Amino acid sequence: MTLNDTLRIVIVGHVDHGKSTLIGRLFYDTGSLPVERYREIERTCREQGREFEFAYLMDALQEEREQNITIDTAQSFFRTAKRPYIIIDAPGHKEFLKNMVTGAAAADAAILLVDGAEGVREQTRRHAYILSLLGLRQVAVAINKLDLAGYRRDRFHAVEEEIRRFLHSVGIVPSYVVPISAKEGDNIASASTRMSWYQGPTLLSALDSFSPAREASGLPLRFPVQDVYVWDRKRTYAGRVESGTIRPGDRVVFSPSGKSSRVRSVEKWNLPSLPLASAGECIGITFADELFVERGEVMGSADDDPPRSGKELSASLFWLGSEPLRLNRRYLLKLATSEAEVILSSITERLNSSTLEVIERHAERVENLEVANVTFTLSRPLAADTFEENPRLGRFVIAVEGFVAGGGIVREVRADGIGSRARVIRLHSRMTTEPDGNLVDLSQEAGPVEFDLSPGFIDRLGKGERLAIRLRTADQLEQIARLAYGHDLAFEFRRDGEGPKVVLFRLAAPSAPVLDDAGPVI
Repeated sequence: MTLNDTLRIVIVGHVDHGKSTLIGRLFYDTGSLPVERYREIERTCREQGREFEFAYLMDALQEEREQNITIDTAQSFFRTAKRPYIIIDAPGHKEFLKNMVTGAAAADAAILLVDGAEGVREQTRRHAYILSLLGLRQVAVAINKLDLAGYRRDRFHAVEEEIRRFLHSVGIVPSYVVPISAKEGDNIASASTRMSWYQGPTLLSALDSFSPAREASGLPLRFPVQDVYVWDRKRTYAGRVESGTIRPGDRVVFSPSGKSSRVRSVEKWNLPSLPLASAGECIGITFADELFVERGEVMGSADDDPPRSGKELSASLFWLGSEPLRLNRRYLLKLATSEAEVILSSITERLNSSTLEVIERHAERVENLEVANVTFTLSRPLAADTFEENPRLGRFVIAVEGFVAGGGIVREVRADGIGSRARVIRLHSRMTTEPDGNLVDLSQEAGPVEFDLSPGFIDRLGKGERLAIRLRTADQLEQIARLAYGHDLAFEFRRDGEGPKVVLFRLAAPSAPVLDDAGPVI
């Protein structure tokens, strides 16, 4: 087995649901715990007058042991008969969520831990949403502490239904839901005799069924340049193959520079000539032509879906910063090996990260632990894929003063941030009037539009005035529907001699829909 066989797993869940205990049990049951480490844990527990606890295995500092919390994302190694694992214990406390983002971003799969006695909690949902944002689709749910629930089948199924329902809402279908007791060792490495009603795999068998990152080889080639080394007049471009495969002789192109060449050699340390490199491998590449390409450029195949670049990214984001994410402020965006200063140019929606309910549309800020759909305008072009196309190059983090303050996934990449940006339609008191009220003519607007309403204009609609909007496309109608929904307005759709039109207004008081010649009130 090699490093490329290794599976990297992040373990997440609410504080006190048993992550560190589970990791300790995994090490013990796989024979990966050194005898001296086991004795150290015994001595620590004895000094504190506590029974033996596996949780102490992952608590590297004495003060963390005394506080009984895990502060930093910790990485350790164990192996099964199938392969080695790197397992990442991510903290569960709110103030340590940014560490969890860092840990999860490096993982191939995840264990979402839920307390079977306590059930799904607020932070369980937040962690699950972050897993979806970071593109982790290989997820096993471990419902822990069933020893405290008497190993009851009905309790397991109740918690299973609750967590499956929420995971479905964020686009995750768990590969397995396993009832366990990390403390007692039930269904970790061997089947539990106390839960004979469960016929599925143990947790370790579930992990062994997952695939490491190299399975991304079926995606288009993406090779972010990490560094460039010059030795004996030879330039070697080093990095990790994030997706796809690369061979000597392949025609390649770099984004965003557009420079191209043929691959002369694919190399590793002491292996100067490889026939092939696949996703997950760290390699060096030389080219037939003398190229000058910097860190952050992304190499792809010139013949098969080369990487795109853009100056504007639309994204879904989870905000962890102590200060709000604010509209029109500058931030540092990191994607693969590239960094770029960005301006937050729009906040389409703010959402509650626990319920995913919309808090506000066209917002000015995003608060700590909220989710948002946003648009960033970049200071320079950046190579990126949408998350749906290629998760390996479709996720990013936002840094503030050197610290990770948020993370998310790319929804859209636009090449020309200025030309493709939505036109902002500002609705205020001075507008052209017609029989239906104030008029906005969008019949000549082929591109996307957004609306900016002043408080005074909303007040005017509340006093009985109306706004007529002439349309060119159905997409504009969708934007108006969102506008009405977000500001508690109603609208009518009409067609006349000049084309389709929407009349926007505010009802004086709640009333049943009224049908007239103009059509229904929506």
